Amino acid sequence: MLRSLVHRRWTHTATTNEPIYNGPLAGVAKKLKLFSVTSLGLGVGISPFVFAIDVPVPFVAKAALVGAAVATSAASTGLIQWVMSPYVTKISQNGNELTLHTLSFLAKDHQTTVPVDSLAPATRIFTSLMVTDPSTVSAKVGGKAAKPKLLFYVHPELCDEEGTAIKAVIDKTGIGKGF
Repeated sequence: MLRSLVHRRWTHTATTNEPIYNGPLAGVAKKLKLFSVTSLGLGVGISPFVFAIDVPVPFVAKAALVGAAVATSAASTGLIQWVMSPYVTKISQNGNELTLHTLSFLAKDHQTTVPVDSLAPATRIFTSLMVTDPSTVSAKVGGKAAKPKLLFYVHPELCDEEGTAIKAVIDKTGIGKGF
């Protein structure tokens, strides 16, 4: 019975903004991005106090310690942003357009609306879809216009159930078929 309900939910043709795909790691991605940005902010915010502490350590050593800590935190935050930025948390379909939900730098919902015809397999690591015609794309974060993302990652192995709306999109774009 459960399989029947799930099958019915995913097999109808999406003409509204109902989700046709949900990223299984969406919650983890959001928490990871928030933790990373928060730790970078705290590291930068607390670093001046290292200079106020009266310990018999030369100023140059304190500066090197603070610099190394902030640089390491900034590098890890940058890497997490680079890897997790294209991760699609949800896809909804409205006719021939898809709205791909990803996370902004501060882990807010970043919605990119793109026609299915403008999507193709991506070649960059940690991505599976790319926009071929950026002029057809629009985006918003928190209801305000934003720069659209052009690279996306969806789990192609979760999109292979026959008769589903996401399977039709995957077949049309060609992701998951190799290069």
